[in-house]
Amino acid sequence: MHEQKNRRSFLKQTAAVGAGALTITRLAPQSAIGANDRIRVGGIGVGDRGSDRLRTAKRLGADIVALADVNQAMLERCDARLEQKTECYVDYRDLLARGDIDGVVVAAPDHWHHDILLDAVAAKKDVYIEKPLSRTIEEGDDMVKTVQASQQIVQVGNHRRSGQHWAVAHEKIAEGKIGELKWIRTWDCRYRLIDPYQERAKDKNLFNPERIDWQRFLGSAPSRVFDAERCSAWRWFWDYAGGLMTDIGPHMLDVAMWLADCPGPKSVVCNGGNYHYPRWETPDNVHAILDCATFSIVFNVQFMNGRDGDGAAYFGTKGAVVQERDGYFRLYDTQDHVLEEWKYGDEGTAHMQNFLDCMRDRRPPNSPVDMGHRVIIGAHLANISYRTGQRIGWDPLRGQMTG
Repeated sequence: MHEQKNRRSFLKQTAAVGAGALTITRLAPQSAIGANDRIRVGGIGVGDRGSDRLRTAKRLGADIVALADVNQAMLERCDARLEQKTECYVDYRDLLARGDIDGVVVAAPDHWHHDILLDAVAAKKDVYIEKPLSRTIEEGDDMVKTVQASQQIVQVGNHRRSGQHWAVAHEKIAEGKIGELKWIRTWDCRYRLIDPYQERAKDKNLFNPERIDWQRFLGSAPSRVFDAERCSAWRWFWDYAGGLMTDIGPHMLDVAMWLADCPGPKSVVCNGGNYHYPRWETPDNVHAILDCATFSIVFNVQFMNGRDGDGAAYFGTKGAVVQERDGYFRLYDTQDHVLEEWKYGDEGTAHMQNFLDCMRDRRPPNSPVDMGHRVIIGAHLANISYRTGQRIGWDPLRGQMTG
């Protein structure tokens, strides 16, 4: 009981998350964007995710005025998907130098997130930056410090923060409908016996070394000869990203931390391996346990069998809230009786809308940079545990490892 009381006091002092993030009172517009002006957006990193986010922004009324990518084929493909002719650049800094851009959507490989975000903020652009926010904890610390010292709006692409269905789940748990939260289980299982990112690397039209600025792609990463597979499937190489743990983990850990009103774990342990994709450096089957003092989070991810799909279950002493495969959330009692249910909505569109709204009225977005940093720390710690074979202690108040 004493431990529970201390934890509640600790959370009041440190946690700035919750359903209130979706219902912040609107402030008077303070930006240069007029109420009737269209927001002008540039895209940096315009592959699959980047082009998807830009199409969503365009559908919501933004003007997409410029694109930047090291791969000319990706630029052309994004233009086709946007159904327009856009000014294109290989060097993203040329895009940021333009005076007719209000904000940028960043979906470049993870190892570029730190530099692009800092450069964009210095150029006084608002930023929608895809998850994961950073490639390392140290990069994240620097990104938070820089953004908070600026006037820019930065939305991290943890789009579940804008899902009203998750806000309802948070409300049920906060009201004590499931009693005291003791265990969170989250999972993402997909059927991909052939990795699409490795497979598309064979497409010479899409990954032609003569049309890719390979040195610019590498950036600060170790020097290597051109490798189409690394260029396409960069998520699975430690030089550029953190594999499934940082690619899928942010979504699951984000809502787990939010619904639990938790600032971070006190320790993390992770296991797994390369069981199916021999050319991946990062594990293709990975499992993390986060000890959060009064409850634990278990996260499982693998792409070899999609039987369970993706979901989450929040278990308390009086019941459970479960995200289920049929598109509904359900509140159960301890006898497995359904007490309430509510439908899953379109959180991706809502998250982009929130970013565009915040660009106009300058209020904090649903997933600000400090929150995005706190969430991805758990995934980074899991990767450190996996690679060292050790349990990693963490002090979320001081933001540093322990033990």
